[in-house]
This record gives sequence, structure tokens and C-alpha cells, in this order.
Amino acid sequence: KWGYIDKEGKYTINPQFDLASDFKDGLAAALTGGKFGFIDKEGKYIINPQFEFAGDFRDGLAPVRIGEKWGYIDKEGKFIWNPSN
Repeated sequence: KWGYIDKEGKYTINPQFDLASDFKDGLAAALTGGKFGFIDKEGKYIINPQFEFAGDFRDGLAPVRIGEKWGYIDKEGKFIWNPSN
């Protein structure tokens, strides 16, 4: 399981994710139960796991994949660019 530590090696978010990325724009992609969502720095899901893949946020948007289609979401999880091939 993946979690996060501070510079002293103490857990800031306990290991609980199947995979987790670095924080970008204040959120990190995290995999649980085969789906990606986005967590805040307290380890709480801000955008529930629902994507087959999720990239990092950049300038307030993140690429996500549902099935074989890609789109972009904002930090509230709303699609800014609807999934398409």
C-alpha cells in the first residue's frame, strides 16, 4: 500500500492506496479498488475513485480515462472536456 511521509520519515497519510502520485496543484491521483480518484493532503478523496487512469493536475485540469475515452476534469471533478477517443 502507498502513503505519504514528511521529511523526517513520519507518515502524513497512512499507507492505504494501491498506487498514488505526487501532489500537483494540491491534489494527488490515488488508486483504490481498481479506480483512480484524487485526494487532498489529508488523504481524503476530493474526487471519488471512478477513472481507469488519472494524470496529474496542471493549471487546474487533469487528464482522466473512462473506458477507452479520455477527457479533462477540473478540481471539482467536473468534465471540462468530455471523454472522447
